[in-house]
Amino acid sequence: MSSMKFIILISLFFLLIGCDMGQSKTEDQYISEMETLLKEKLSSDYQIGETQRATHVKSHGLLKGYFRVIDNLPEELKVGIFKNTKTYESWVRISNARGKWQSDKIKDFRGLSIKLLEMENELQNTTDFVLQSYPTMALGTVKDFRDGMYYDIKKNRLYAALAFIFSGRFSTLLAFNAGREIHSSPLDIEYWSATPYKFDDKIVKYKLVPTSRFKSVLPDELTDNYLSDNMVTHLNSTSATFDFLIQFFQDEKSTPIENAGVEWNENISPFFKVAEIDIPIQNFRTKDREMLQMQISFDPSNVPDNHEPVGGLNRARKAIYKVLSEFRSNRDNIELITPQHEDYD
Repeated sequence: MSSMKFIILISLFFLLIGCDMGQSKTEDQYISEMETLLKEKLSSDYQIGETQRATHVKSHGLLKGYFRVIDNLPEELKVGIFKNTKTYESWVRISNARGKWQSDKIKDFRGLSIKLLEMENELQNTTDFVLQSYPTMALGTVKDFRDGMYYDIKKNRLYAALAFIFSGRFSTLLAFNAGREIHSSPLDIEYWSATPYKFDDKIVKYKLVPTSRFKSVLPDELTDNYLSDNMVTHLNSTSATFDFLIQFFQDEKSTPIENAGVEWNENISPFFKVAEIDIPIQNFRTKDREMLQMQISFDPSNVPDNHEPVGGLNRARKAIYKVLSEFRSNRDNIELITPQHEDYD
């Protein structure tokens, strides 16, 4: 290829990138574009009556658990649901992050979402925490998230990689690849909220740290569902436990709110334990449990006001989760339910 042809091709690619990235748009416009992209994708990927979530499609199981606010917290940590020592019945959904079903043999992020039941003195009677197996969002701003989604749905991964490289966002690709791993079990690993939340008049992020004595091992040969199989082995014999920690915002430089792609440095802002999660011995591979996990949703904005999500990505998630939840319900003519105490088998 001649130098002139190469220059022309590169110039055309830069032109295409500029068009695709939707320059000078507002946050609301980016959010609206993402809502449209995801609804189009779900309509294309699934027949009516079979519509799945837009992300975290493959569930490894919906688990019964208990979320216990620990004793003797310092006064400054007694906020909202952490104000009093209490144990909440909870549902815990564990998943692969990909927006389509894929084998556990493929590297991926994992997701862990918690729904606390029977909340008192709140407009809603549940509270959700949504976490992932990496401390940052690879696509840490609303614009990055929109661009990544557009390339993934409308183009392909090679195009996406080149677009991010040539637009000066190579670090985004590094973060995305760093977070995708082969894990021994979803019950063995740490999880982070990645995005920030109110803590009364302060701002925090959340983290889950596994504390179980039982540790799974990778099978000699990975299978499509080995992660769920390892969870079965674990929960057939002993409970799974986690510590729930919070980390405080310090300043916009070291602990930014608007860029979820930046990890909050633990040396600058240490973690504090506020709760424990216990997932008891159980059989979660039942038809009733599978039906329930399809009917309930987990939303980072489903929280009391003093734990409200903040930052651009959370504003986008709040809008998009609501739109897609209603879209799935209306398209498949199914009722998405808020689980009650009596659903807690």
